[in-house]
Amino acid sequence: MTGGGGTMKHVAVFVFPGYGHVNPTLELTRTLLALGHRVTYVLDEHLADQAAATGARVVSYPTQRARLGSGAVTGEDIGSLGLSFLRECMDVVLPRTLEAFADDVPDLILYDLESFFTARNAALAWNRPTVQMYAYAATNETYSLALEVFDGAGANIGRCIELVSEYLEAKGESPDALMPFLTNYDDRNLVLMPRWFQPHGETFDDRYAFVGHSLAQEVPGSGTWTPPAEAERSVLITLGTEVNDHPEFFRMCDTAFADGGWHTVLALGRESLPGDPPAGGHVELHEWIPFHTVVPNVDAVVCHAGMSTMLLALYFDKPLVIVPYSPEEKVSGRMVEQLGIGRTLLPEDVTADSLRAAVEQVTTDPEIRRRVSRMRMHLLAEGGPSRAALLVDDWLNAPPAEDAPVWAPHAGRVATEIS
Repeated sequence: MTGGGGTMKHVAVFVFPGYGHVNPTLELTRTLLALGHRVTYVLDEHLADQAAATGARVVSYPTQRARLGSGAVTGEDIGSLGLSFLRECMDVVLPRTLEAFADDVPDLILYDLESFFTARNAALAWNRPTVQMYAYAATNETYSLALEVFDGAGANIGRCIELVSEYLEAKGESPDALMPFLTNYDDRNLVLMPRWFQPHGETFDDRYAFVGHSLAQEVPGSGTWTPPAEAERSVLITLGTEVNDHPEFFRMCDTAFADGGWHTVLALGRESLPGDPPAGGHVELHEWIPFHTVVPNVDAVVCHAGMSTMLLALYFDKPLVIVPYSPEEKVSGRMVEQLGIGRTLLPEDVTADSLRAAVEQVTTDPEIRRRVSRMRMHLLAEGGPSRAALLVDDWLNAPPAEDAPVWAPHAGRVATEIS
């Protein structure tokens, strides 16, 4: 039995192989396991240990995916990455999935948009319900993140559409099946951020559950990092795990906070420590550091607009300075400015002086601090992983839907009862 009185069920999780996609699901998984359910990830072998540490089972596969790297990331870059992952899903992930679950079919599938091909084909093969997750801005009939992110990616997107069309045709589907199958949302959608942060949030109906955040309520070690006694103020600076090969930016941060009583924590990314570290004692360098240990005791967070980092900062009532390198990050940076919870500086415009001025502003402006506190209240009020897990628990135990999901190729397909 589960905590809600239902029977133990099995949830499959499909997410894109990136830290920003996997990490937001981990606390939800822990909570589902605490409710008595089983969870199985289908995941790149390089990230398998993170998921396995929750207690979930992991079906792993080899991947050739590379980081986006350095420089400004364009829509074309993201489109190329999407095309590569779609091919990998077709050739590796879907066959591995169908084989691994042959004798243990899950009761429900959680998936992100990038994993649509594997998740939806598996759902059709098993006749199981689906829930789409968003660790970033969601999409509906009114607002599409893809239209902002994929500008300039026409050729790659066109090839993705061709590949899916060819696949469906080979499966005997009519041409009319293509566009529904490519729909960027589902009938049930779990959004792991506050509605307040969603562009055009007022247009999202009850098909979308905004749960505020995906952070654990209590994490051992939170706040254990402390700044040096002589530091008057401190700031955490990171560009995340994907587009962090910017040594010139980190050198500029060293200059920006060389005086004024600032202590700077720089998280440079794995294998990115310089051979000639800064000589000043005001800078603390890490390849990586658990942010929950640091954020409670800094005055501000400078980041690339990674959703997990931003929500962690807001969770601990810290203002933001955003330096976005990708189209998706620029969308989030725009929201930070519109909501008045921080500042956004474009990489081509940022200087040591402008960065220092932005951090000084967000840490001293009472209106920004008030808005940060208000956003924190929204974030907490929406329930986080506990509410997300209870929603999934309800969906697991709900009667079967009478209609096919919005993306299903077969109009009128009726799901059988979840066993």
